[in-house]
Amino acid sequence: MDKQKKYNECQKQISCSDCKSNISCEEWVAFVSLHNDKKSYAHFDKRISLEMPTIRQYVMNEQKIVTHSFYPFIHFTKTISRYRKKQKKQKKRELYYCSHLDRCVYQRYAFLLNQKYNEVVKKIGINDVAIAYRSDLGKKNNIAFAKMAFDAIRERKHCLVIVGDFTNFFDKLNHEYLKGMLCYLLDVEKLPQDYFAVYKNITRFASWDWELLVKQSGNSIKETGIRTKLNNQETLLTKSQFKQHTDSIVKNKNVYGIPQGSPISAVLSNVYMLNFDKEINDYVSKLNGTYMRYSDDFLIVLPYENEQEISNHKDFIFSQVDCIEGLELQKDKTSVYIFNNKQITKIERDETSKIEKKEISKIDYLGFIFDGIDIKLRPKSITKYYYRMRRKAKTIGRSNWKSPTGRNISAKNLYNIYSSGGEKQTFIDYAKRAKYKLKLNDAEADSLIKNHKQKIAHAIKDSTEK
Repeated sequence: MDKQKKYNECQKQISCSDCKSNISCEEWVAFVSLHNDKKSYAHFDKRISLEMPTIRQYVMNEQKIVTHSFYPFIHFTKTISRYRKKQKKQKKRELYYCSHLDRCVYQRYAFLLNQKYNEVVKKIGINDVAIAYRSDLGKKNNIAFAKMAFDAIRERKHCLVIVGDFTNFFDKLNHEYLKGMLCYLLDVEKLPQDYFAVYKNITRFASWDWELLVKQSGNSIKETGIRTKLNNQETLLTKSQFKQHTDSIVKNKNVYGIPQGSPISAVLSNVYMLNFDKEINDYVSKLNGTYMRYSDDFLIVLPYENEQEISNHKDFIFSQVDCIEGLELQKDKTSVYIFNNKQITKIERDETSKIEKKEISKIDYLGFIFDGIDIKLRPKSITKYYYRMRRKAKTIGRSNWKSPTGRNISAKNLYNIYSSGGEKQTFIDYAKRAKYKLKLNDAEADSLIKNHKQKIAHAIKDSTEK
């Protein structure tokens, strides 16, 4: 109890068990326990965390937040590889990470908003819809959610399945619409000053390019191990360097977009989708269907009796998508399927001829493939695992198994990352859980689980020989 009162800055004389705020206070203690780490990256300020009493006091002081000066995010472009068996495609994603104190502020308000979000979705009957970025869903992960989705399809003799994905989700969120949804969530006409300060800085955010920072710190982006070198510093720039280069700060002047990667972005995305989730879920529930949304990916399962019902369902779903401010579907990741007689048929419409084409297919959702009977790991995930493992071994081999500081690197490090049984969960652990929970009928996954240690050994041998 003492810890709970201390963590919540509570001066009440009554015991926690007799207080109406007890559950909320317990949740804050649990949240801090899960988010009490100091991040290893260097930024414009020194490393801190919510574990520090002075920092908790600061982020819980509403007046401090009203006048808080946020640092620019550090921006970098991440190249994400899309893997196929004989080729690799690359996609660029703009990512941002905030300063250490800003991170703690965003964490506090993400916690508060998540609490309100959990209350509201239960009140309006959509608690089971959003399955990503929730604090009240226990230890469920996408294996459990994939099982729920595929079970919902299997339980019906025939059904319509729509899988959708929004284009550049976080980059498209409209600021005014987001503010309106926040007011709805908090049941206010105008955002409180502290919430508005957070909202203003996450929408009108400023950023500083990583490569420019490297140069301005007196280093070269081409230097081997430059990120590790700079992250070993207390701050990226000295105070004088920061003041000297403030013209490098870029502000978001658009009326849309929030930085992907901040501690509060995830819960804001769920808040943004409240109306859409309510409309779709009401429609689907009346028809004894299923609707699930994992961030910007959603899956809808609807029973049908005839072709006209299929058409009506599609028209309603896509009309609701068109009503979401700022967002649009990514066409190559949005598909319509029919499940009938344990078979998946994909329906594609040729916009030129206006003719629908039907072909036997599989549903790809949350990293798994379902063909109407069996579930398998997404093949691209397995290909990505092997590619990354071999690349890591090759990189270490090139450096003669030594770190940039000259420390010897043990082969055990590679096994810790790419095998199983260590302290941290790996892809192999994930594959094993999926095989058990989803009863995978997947020769590739079986081979991965059985032979991965030999593959790692071969990769180590190849890297050493070359």
